[in-house]
Amino acid sequence: MTTAVVDIPRHKGQFFEVLQETERTQTAVMTIGPGRDSGPEETHPGDQVVYVIEGEAVLTIEGQAHHARSGACAVIPAGARHHVKNPGMMPLFCLTIYAPPAY
Repeated sequence: MTTAVVDIPRHKGQFFEVLQETERTQTAVMTIGPGRDSGPEETHPGDQVVYVIEGEAVLTIEGQAHHARSGACAVIPAGARHHVKNPGMMPLFCLTIYAPPAY
């Protein structure tokens, strides 16, 4: 197991960084610049939770776009095609939880 407590804001600005991991879960942060996205649409074999810390996002899950701002949380079920884009003018900073670990 990695460190039990992590200072998440310290990792703001990292495009993608895994912070913690156990056999069953993994946490990571992602910062996406204005008008940018997370890369190509993808799927994961496990569930993914995305929590928007700062900024705004368009989370497309199985073809349906959902707008999310600071404080919003989304669950992406295992196997669901998804994509994250920052439509805003400020960086998007989010925490992601994967169960089981994906990276």
